[in-house]
Amino acid sequence: MDEIVLMTNLAVFLLVASICSIIFNKLKLPPLIGYLMAGIIIANVWTMNEDSESIVEILSDMGLITLMFCIGMEINLKKIRKQGTLAIIVALVQLPLMVLGGVVVGTLMGFNIVQSICLGGIISGSSTAVVMAVLKTQNRLDKDHIDTIVLITIMEDIGQVIILSMITPMMAGSELDSNGLIAMIISIAAFMLVSIIVGLKFVPLIINWVSDNVHYEVLLILAIGSAFGMALLAQFAGLSVAIGAFLLGMMISPSRKSRELSHDFEPMKNLLMSMFFISVGMEISVQSLLDNVVLILVLYLIYAFLKSSTVFLGYWLGNEAPRNGFISAVSLVAMGEFAFIISKQALDYGVVDESFYTSVIGAALISMIILPILSRSSGDVWDKAIEACPAGLMGVFKRIKDARDNLYANVAASSRRTRKQFRKLMTMNYVCVLAVILVEIVFVLINPALAGWFAEYIGGTILIWSILMLLMNLFGIYFPIYVIVNNLRMARAISDKGSNTIHVNQEGLSISDMFRMSSTTMLSMMIAITILIVVPNNLGIWEHIVVMILALLGLFYYNRKTIQKMFEAQVTSVDSDSNQHLDGAANTSDEHQDQNRSEVVSINLNDRKLE
Repeated sequence: MDEIVLMTNLAVFLLVASICSIIFNKLKLPPLIGYLMAGIIIANVWTMNEDSESIVEILSDMGLITLMFCIGMEINLKKIRKQGTLAIIVALVQLPLMVLGGVVVGTLMGFNIVQSICLGGIISGSSTAVVMAVLKTQNRLDKDHIDTIVLITIMEDIGQVIILSMITPMMAGSELDSNGLIAMIISIAAFMLVSIIVGLKFVPLIINWVSDNVHYEVLLILAIGSAFGMALLAQFAGLSVAIGAFLLGMMISPSRKSRELSHDFEPMKNLLMSMFFISVGMEISVQSLLDNVVLILVLYLIYAFLKSSTVFLGYWLGNEAPRNGFISAVSLVAMGEFAFIISKQALDYGVVDESFYTSVIGAALISMIILPILSRSSGDVWDKAIEACPAGLMGVFKRIKDARDNLYANVAASSRRTRKQFRKLMTMNYVCVLAVILVEIVFVLINPALAGWFAEYIGGTILIWSILMLLMNLFGIYFPIYVIVNNLRMARAISDKGSNTIHVNQEGLSISDMFRMSSTTMLSMMIAITILIVVPNNLGIWEHIVVMILALLGLFYYNRKTIQKMFEAQVTSVDSDSNQHLDGAANTSDEHQDQNRSEVVSINLNDRKLE
């Protein structure tokens, strides 16, 4: 490689990126948009030779490694555990819902399952840099709310790293046979397990020892070299280089010198990070942007709706004021750096085409440009929406809010043991919800192929095996749903302060009353059947009806003793009521007879007095 080519490329890339960033800075937009626009301009104006393309690829990988290393160093797990309760709740609520929403929307738009999961991972995060730049400029939230938003973006980064780790084997699946794919999954699991368990325990100790005994410059070189070495190990394990760099940054974060390292690493990060985003922009042609305008707008609208609604739901479940929750939710509507990382990985693996990639980048650019406008007007939008909301609908919202407030107030007023039990129930419910989602995703992925394999090697038809697998899927999600319903009943008992008395409105049953009085078994089965109908598969309505009938028969047979006891208890109750009715009638008759006798005696006494 000629050194003149290297210097020419660096000069052109960095100068164009600087000019674009200065222009966007005047528009009060972050430099990241300038880097992306510089890449688009360079790719559509300058014809690059093979050496230039190699330089861009190398610098892009270096930029990705340094970016992820710095993101990892910003994560303080101890701080998250101590101060990030609300952020954890918001992230745990919105991340699975965003991924699920992406899968559903992608399926409806005609994407295959891997592309849909990639879409869910792409839209699940927010840009920390863009969000913080907008919040600091507008100064609309106090420090506590801004800190919470920062912690939410950090939790999103962790979640997207996990998502990227999980979908990497799926993206590579088309290039591997079954044995190679299994080997890759095992190596990824082993790498992640060793890195997290061993690395978090020993790497901070090593960094602290080096900082105490060796010159600081050596520590900086050791950290940078370790970041690239860990990225290389991650690539050997079948993961993206981004995962390895991120994990090492997270390992170094607890060390004493992590802040100094992050500060001194900043110039190198800014230089190489700009090259990564320039390379992202260089994958896009202006004509491709124009051809996919509709898809770009659709993806942005889907992202904006899902992000704002799921984050608002997380804030609401975290017992935050609705107005603050809405403003914070809108403030996060900007696609993050992982949107570019995941989409570029998918493009490199051949999972998505240029149209998909261009649409994601275009939607991300729109989200970053529009965010300042949305954030500035979010408070006014909330106030006007409250004023325009019909009184009846406001009454419904108020009752829901009062129920939430009462629940949290009762839990807060209870004992420490009760609060711990409540948190345990909610955690178990969350795990069960994730289990249901995972079972459905696995079912959609393997159902057609596995039914064909059973039919070929065991016998029978594909239809019979598809029905059997659908039945197995039903019972696979029934048990976690049963746990969820049962835990919700227990949580309701805690919210009622442990009272065993059920108060039912005589004028009609409310939803809460019906939930408490319904059978856990039947309610769980109804929910499972509903999910089975909603989730797409290759079976028709009659096959679903057969599965429903078989499931109900199996459920009745499994609970036959309980049903028999309930029936006997009902018969006993009816007999008891009848006996009580007869006894009451006899008592009433005796009372009438006694009353008549007393009246006769009274009349006779009066007659004697008159005589």
